[in-house]
Amino acid sequence: MEVNHIKHDDIDLKKWDNTVLSSATPLVFAQSFYLNATSPKWDALVIGDYDSIFPLTAKTKLGLKYLPQPSFTSQLGVFGKINEEIELTFYNYIIKKYRLIEIELNASNKISNAHVSPKRTYTIEYKNGYSYNTNTKRNISKAIKNGLAVTIIEPNDIPALSKKYIDPFLEKELGLAKPVVKTFNVLLASCLKNKSLLTLKTIDSKNNIKALAHFVYNNKYVLYLKGTNFDKSENTGSMHLLIDSAIKHFENRAEIFDFGGGANTGLSSFYQGLGGSQLNYSFLSINNLPKLISVLKQKKK
Repeated sequence: MEVNHIKHDDIDLKKWDNTVLSSATPLVFAQSFYLNATSPKWDALVIGDYDSIFPLTAKTKLGLKYLPQPSFTSQLGVFGKINEEIELTFYNYIIKKYRLIEIELNASNKISNAHVSPKRTYTIEYKNGYSYNTNTKRNISKAIKNGLAVTIIEPNDIPALSKKYIDPFLEKELGLAKPVVKTFNVLLASCLKNKSLLTLKTIDSKNNIKALAHFVYNNKYVLYLKGTNFDKSENTGSMHLLIDSAIKHFENRAEIFDFGGGANTGLSSFYQGLGGSQLNYSFLSINNLPKLISVLKQKKK
């Protein structure tokens, strides 16, 4: 089985995106508009006429090529036609080419060995239905009783509001470096250009913003990208109301709603309370760096 390594400028993006969107896991992370923002100049591994594909988000440091997971990205790996032979073909290619590999594989990838460890997110598959727990219902009722409401932010207003409200959250609460936050804003711009971004805000009766969140979507899959509330000490239910509005907004517009994580115990409880079911996927980690560089990398962590 032959694998073609296609350089970025030679990728047929239309065929690439068609394969992603027709996959069992049609994730926005692997669409070209998303990869162009999070991993500029990414390359592609392709089998056949884009029948099976694998994004290469490679970087080079100290003369060594490595394969990292881009920021704000989960679940890459193989898309399109997938079976054990195809997965192993891609796997054998990347382990020969890269000394360090740290990437997440989507839930359709089933490869298993000592280098693979489990990760999880929480999703709603609309066809299976969903229900909220008592705490979630109570918080939504509280938010409505307090006069809160959720509205859609117009596309032209999104960049400025996100920089004002979300950038400080990313830097101060999540501890992300400024270059990473810059990547986030590049991603938002790419999503807007592709008409794949919905941004919601929860406001009070005086139009004060209490919560804000971004959602990236295609016609099958929705990702809760990032968001937060700004009234945590008040416990108004503003975020419960916002996510509830997003779930309902996409109910007849998509098949899967992905909460975008869940390793944190508090977040996993929050997502489960909103009807999320655990979805397992894999993290592939291989370190064949020279011993000294490997030690320095561990110290840096």
